[in-house]
Amino acid sequence: MALAASCKSFTIGSLISIIILALFHPLFITPSSAEEKTDIISDSLEYNQETSTYTARGKVKLKRDGSLIEADEMIYNAQTSDVAATGNVKYTDPDVFVTGSRAEFNLDSKTGKLYDAEVFFRKDNYHISGKVLRKKGENYYASPEATFTTCDGPAPDWSFKGKNIDIVTGDRLKARDVSFRIKQVPVLYTPYLAAPIQTERKTGFLMPEVGYSDIKGLHINIPFFWALSENRDLTIELDNYSKRGLGKGLEFRYLEPGDIRGRWWLYHLRDRQLSKDFIEIKGTHDQITAEKIGGYLSVNYINEKDFYREFSPHIETRTNRFLESTGEITAPFSNSRAYLLSQYWVDLKDNTPDPAQRLPEAGFVLNPVKFGKVWLSATTAFSNFWSEEGISGQRFDVFPKILQSFGKDIVISQAVGLRETAYSLNRTDDDSLHRESFEYNIAAHMRLTKKYSSFTHIAEPALSYNLITNSENDLPLFDSTELYRRVSLMELSLLNRFMNRNGEFMVVRASQGYDSYLGDRSFLPFRLDIAIKKPVRLRMNTDYNVHTGKVESLYSDIRMTVSGVTFSAGQRYKRQGSIKTFVGGLQVHPYKPLYLEGRIWYDADEKETQELAFVLKYLSQCWGISVEYIRNPDDFHVRVLFELKGLGFRKIKA
Repeated sequence: MALAASCKSFTIGSLISIIILALFHPLFITPSSAEEKTDIISDSLEYNQETSTYTARGKVKLKRDGSLIEADEMIYNAQTSDVAATGNVKYTDPDVFVTGSRAEFNLDSKTGKLYDAEVFFRKDNYHISGKVLRKKGENYYASPEATFTTCDGPAPDWSFKGKNIDIVTGDRLKARDVSFRIKQVPVLYTPYLAAPIQTERKTGFLMPEVGYSDIKGLHINIPFFWALSENRDLTIELDNYSKRGLGKGLEFRYLEPGDIRGRWWLYHLRDRQLSKDFIEIKGTHDQITAEKIGGYLSVNYINEKDFYREFSPHIETRTNRFLESTGEITAPFSNSRAYLLSQYWVDLKDNTPDPAQRLPEAGFVLNPVKFGKVWLSATTAFSNFWSEEGISGQRFDVFPKILQSFGKDIVISQAVGLRETAYSLNRTDDDSLHRESFEYNIAAHMRLTKKYSSFTHIAEPALSYNLITNSENDLPLFDSTELYRRVSLMELSLLNRFMNRNGEFMVVRASQGYDSYLGDRSFLPFRLDIAIKKPVRLRMNTDYNVHTGKVESLYSDIRMTVSGVTFSAGQRYKRQGSIKTFVGGLQVHPYKPLYLEGRIWYDADEKETQELAFVLKYLSQCWGISVEYIRNPDDFHVRVLFELKGLGFRKIKA
């Protein structure tokens, strides 16, 4: 180990010490494989040859291996690498900054004691402070009593103060007799605390969620996160509703080699008020690959149809009509694939039977393959439909097609296909229905471009004709295969695209169809689709019935931002089914930490507000809070979620 010493000002004693150091330096060098260099800068410096110690006083600085120690007075042992520093002690390296009144530590083992100390970790903004901090290793600290926070400032926004503190930064925090403090004022107490403190996943309790509902009462959700490995974890949740009961939930997540991933959720709640057991099972497993056999599985199941209406505050979930569970195994080939598929549906509408379940379906898909100037494609499927009460049975469907495309300025595409669908049914008078269909489709398409000074207009007119003949129309409805109906449809459409140097900013498409099989009402509704990106975001589509002179449906969404305030509005109208709803939203970001959001869902047909919601989020340097308020016709919900930076992290590793 090489050592260099320099002084800002010299006394006779310090000069003698330096002369002795120069003469006898080889006698007290401690060999080191790393050949670490230690520099001492001070107002005065003394060396004791018998003890191999340096005593430095007055603005002392010790530099070694990228670290710097500063103090009013310091004693350094060159043989043991022990340092004793007193008075305005500071320790700095690329990762840590430490202040204290006194410090005793070893530069080799990086252990020791710190007095009246505060340790600051730059990477994750951890602050640890206490009267006595014992450094047991690289990132390992212990103390009879200390404070932990990720907030800056002498009076942090939040902190934990406890006894028998045991902290491994980037890992976990353990303590006893712990108080949670806001601005140094204790607000919560726990006899024991074990929490993960890191940017990586670690086992421990996550932040609880607190809420209130008029119907369900006080709601407290307490999650415990268990990091089983780098690519697997388990979350256990206790979900208590004071008026309804205690829910128990398990969530298991995994990410395996080969891009295999999954997420599974199991939940049970015994409802005291309704005397019901609610069970929810949700999960996904994804193992899709383009080279070998793979598949996916998606499960959505509840045992009681009113579960979401009772316990979900969100209108999208409460008004959902069906739950779908799907599983598929796929065997890919060079230009085709074979598959085995199953689907299970749950109808959430009361007093309605579930639809026929596809259990299972085996199929083969041939992607377009070129033969000379034409392309050949085909789909084949054998499906088994099971129903406890309604029609069930088997269906065989085969649909080959020949496709062709030619032309340059005007591109003409045509396709011809034959489709055979045969049934073997139960619980019906005619158990052997079948359907033979012939389909011919031809379309002409062209592109016209006009460049202006500030934008380019691209017009794409198209004319198409589609003919489908059917030998049988009285079929049971299992899925979209039965909606393959008899048509003789001619359609004219015009697609307009507008582009500037930033890309496409507006698209408008108009189309009109004429089906000669519809008799005196052969004209289909005129359809208009509009999408605008700037200066406002707008999406709209509408169907206008030319026979009745009435709009059959109108869907629109508009979004714009002015001076940091975002407005959104939309409407859903469909004459069939009397659907007439309006939605609106407002997002405000008045300054960096604060976010405000409001939304409304109004049913004009029922003349009732179906949902009114407000969300407030405050995200400061070291903590955040989210408050959500939702009111619907039968209930209201308030939910509060705190976030303390550095506590509780659940991202799964690849």
